[in-house]
Amino acid sequence: MLLILALPFLLIGAFFFMKLPVVSNAMDGPGFCGRCHVMQPAIDTYLASSHREAATCGSCHVPDDVLWGGVYKSYTGTKDLLAVLTGRDENIRISYLGKGVVQENCLRCHNTLMREIGDTVENCGSYCFDCHQGVPHMK
Repeated sequence: MLLILALPFLLIGAFFFMKLPVVSNAMDGPGFCGRCHVMQPAIDTYLASSHREAATCGSCHVPDDVLWGGVYKSYTGTKDLLAVLTGRDENIRISYLGKGVVQENCLRCHNTLMREIGDTVENCGSYCFDCHQGVPHMK
């Protein structure tokens, strides 16, 4: 009974734990993300891009918010790991939810420019990466 009562607190704690700087930094970037063989093309293109100087994998692919970022990183990391381990998926594809996360992070990092342009997705527009396909993963 005590375990059942503690479970929500343990889950919330795990999500916050994922966003602690020491944990988040250890579980981010090409050294961690590149351990999975299906990620190698993405890592190679990232390392050849200008974004390698200013952004990690999580800077683009994980929400900046502490709680939502921890939940999202835990969910997508587990889902992707299970897909690779079970052989269900050998291709990397960004989900609809993931596209929204990347778009928000484009807007957050490039906020000075984007204040002038606005959110490119509004009014049935395009994601930033629809036009900037080679940034940072050359296609």
